[in-house]
Amino acid sequence: MQNKKAIDIYPLFKKVLGDKVDDFTLPPPSFEVMQCEIIEYDESQQSIIMRLPVLAQWSNTYGTMQGGMIDAAIDNAVGPLSLLIAEPNMTRSIETKFIKAITMDVEILYVYVRLIERKKRRLTFESTVEDVSGEVYSRAKVVNFIL
Repeated sequence: MQNKKAIDIYPLFKKVLGDKVDDFTLPPPSFEVMQCEIIEYDESQQSIIMRLPVLAQWSNTYGTMQGGMIDAAIDNAVGPLSLLIAEPNMTRSIETKFIKAITMDVEILYVYVRLIERKKRRLTFESTVEDVSGEVYSRAKVVNFIL
């Protein structure tokens, strides 16, 4: 994973959204601020892998990555996948289980997301946040609502 290059998913958005692609800010500012990169998209598995650095400005009082920033990273991975597989939608809830603190020496995180259920106007995703060695730091269930 570490040597995988970022992929340009804008052409995929263009394919899915057509002329409406210009109605969206792609990539969103939060994605850019967090220096996120999509390194894998699997259309058949409805999954995505995103890579991002662990930066000191995201640390909390204990010198570990602040939980809200972990959720923001998860949301930044769910967002692109949700737009590629469904009509425009938005995050309704994120239920995160923090397993292990992310210290600043971790350096790089990988956020794995896949769709696990689509029911009427609800999309349910599961996510795992890991480091380069596969150590799991958090798991999340994300529910989005199709607008």
